Amino acid sequence: MARRPGLGLSRDNQRIFVAMACNEGAFGIYQTLWPLYIAALGATPPQIGLVMGAMGLSRLMALLPSGLIADRVAPRRLIVGGRSLSVIGMFLLALAQNWWQLIPAAMILTLGNVAFPSISSAIAESAQGDRERTRAFTMIYTVGPSLTLLATPALGGLIADQIGLRSVFAAAAALTGCAVLAFATISDRPVPVHEGPPATFGEVLAIRPIALIAALEFATLFILSLGVTLIPNFLQDVHGIDTGVIGLLGSFAAVGSIILGIMISRLKPFQRPLAAVALSAAAVALGLALLSAGNHLAIFALAYALRGGFSVAWSLFSAALGEVAPRRLHARTFALGELSAGLGYSSAPFLAGWLYDMAPVAPLLLALGLAAPLLAGILMVERALRRPGLAVAETI
Repeated sequence: MARRPGLGLSRDNQRIFVAMACNEGAFGIYQTLWPLYIAALGATPPQIGLVMGAMGLSRLMALLPSGLIADRVAPRRLIVGGRSLSVIGMFLLALAQNWWQLIPAAMILTLGNVAFPSISSAIAESAQGDRERTRAFTMIYTVGPSLTLLATPALGGLIADQIGLRSVFAAAAALTGCAVLAFATISDRPVPVHEGPPATFGEVLAIRPIALIAALEFATLFILSLGVTLIPNFLQDVHGIDTGVIGLLGSFAAVGSIILGIMISRLKPFQRPLAAVALSAAAVALGLALLSAGNHLAIFALAYALRGGFSVAWSLFSAALGEVAPRRLHARTFALGELSAGLGYSSAPFLAGWLYDMAPVAPLLLALGLAAPLLAGILMVERALRRPGLAVAETI
């Protein structure tokens, strides 16, 4: 496969790199301000948690049939079609007049996530070897998006201050449209054809390394999401920080993601995906500690930089699954990973909203308390997967 010297990626992976940079840049425009927008439409903290949780649950509904769809629809068509639905959903978010109207709009937006298992499969298919696969997932899911996330959260805050919060979602829709155009240029691969019976989630879960990693992915995303979901509201309600500054702080998370991505790609101990996940989760935990105890803007900026480990940890689970999954089961395996992450990501806001209503610092403190056993579990599984006979599933 032809590779460009600057990125060390295949042709398709370079184009996916550009697409994901635009896609996650769009996410960055609104993500930091999302809970503030829900509150601005009249929602209480538990209702904010309800909207964010419902959005996550609808993401799961989109992912449940994604493996089955990926076996029947050509990858490029599925990716372009799915991400186009997200463009529509973002425009509908901008038109909402009450907080409850955000739920159906968010459901349409999240239907676009049906494309992500196919995107992960395309990355894995275009990479050669485990080390190159880890690099490709790190570059595409972490470094590329982080470059755009350096600017887009601050841009979102500026748009919100100068025009209004609604305009943030229109800008995000435009940038997601650019991602769709980039996805449309990847190779038009045929629908994967495999010998034997159709793959099932039961077959995937029967492979112990995949089941272990999927369980870890759920736990990691649940605990980290519990801590980070309502950080913007915490900063605004407790410390009186305005919307524009919160948007700017969101850009510091991208700085942290880039630094972690570079460390992972260059330091040999962290080139094993789960070791890198542990490092990233530890960074987020430290950031939560600083947020819960700090009272200065510089401390909050550092905490947001450490929060950048959240996206790194999420992306590297795909690399971990890609190392242990037989090729025939890639679509189902990546769908399972997205489901595990989505379940953790979507269920955490319900608890976070309830805890925040009791005390704004409560979600941060509970996430901190759960971080230590989480890190121990990640490292235990990482060591177990290095044992002969468990490390890699048979190649099909």
